[in-house]
Amino acid sequence: MIDIRVRNIKLNVFLNEEEQKLLKEKSNKARLTQSDFIRNLINEYDDNNLSNFDIENINHVISSTINDLNKLRDTMYRLGYYQLVEFLDSIIGELYKIYQK
Repeated sequence: MIDIRVRNIKLNVFLNEEEQKLLKEKSNKARLTQSDFIRNLINEYDDNNLSNFDIENINHVISSTINDLNKLRDTMYRLGYYQLVEFLDSIIGELYKIYQK
């Protein structure tokens, strides 16, 4: 079955310059056209849902944290703190599992 969406209702919206700037920025961050961005707000609005942008930011933070912990792990290994290395390995492993999800 082919799902064909027909959009034949035109909507004119008036924005001030600041609102237009925010719409452009937020739609670009979400990697959506402005129309798609507005449709997503209408169709998928839920205070508890994370946007794609939120998820990308969370993934970026987790990835950066993993990289920083790997650097710390390498330093601890060179200094001979092997128990800390094992501890950091376990934390890095758990963060990596979260990152993959």
